[in-house]
Amino acid sequence: MADVTQRPNFEKYQYGALAAHLASSKESGRYAPGALEVLAGSKGLNLGEDAEGFIRGTKASKEGIETATQIYAGKFEEKRGEYKLIELASGWYAPVLNSIDKEDKDKIVAKLGRYDETLVSIMKKYRKASRIVQDSEDNDFKDQYTPEQVSEAKETFKKYHEVMEIIDALDRYTLESLRPGAVESTRKTELKGLASKV
Repeated sequence: MADVTQRPNFEKYQYGALAAHLASSKESGRYAPGALEVLAGSKGLNLGEDAEGFIRGTKASKEGIETATQIYAGKFEEKRGEYKLIELASGWYAPVLNSIDKEDKDKIVAKLGRYDETLVSIMKKYRKASRIVQDSEDNDFKDQYTPEQVSEAKETFKKYHEVMEIIDALDRYTLESLRPGAVESTRKTELKGLASKV
């Protein structure tokens, strides 16, 4: 296992993940380009003078926004997946966890600490188990798995379900804490465009 200091910095891609989160909502989708602008700046990829080309190219079309969102959300997930849950608790999730009661924080951190696996390992096992359990309940697919495979999948699903709910909530609130940067960027761009017409 590599030392934490040698791991790639996934936080530089966090606004790509936010763009994907925002784009998945009809109401918030308009802020996805703003999240990509922040991604190009000092809080993200730190492209400096090259940011303008990235921003213009990305915003040139709906497809450009979707492509950039997919690429950088994917990079975020890939790099973040290399960390164990307890490492994420003390870094990525720390601001959200520090905002709740100490007793609740301690319970969540203890739960995350019980898993000595990387996030990507847990997610793969959980998704596979979830798919098998779901398929086993569908008449079209239920014969694809042996009873032993279904039983094992149910155990795996049960083992990881609660922690995946915690991860989902922590991700959601951590990404939402980044939203003001995307809204501010969108506001500036939109108002500058309106001012140019006046």
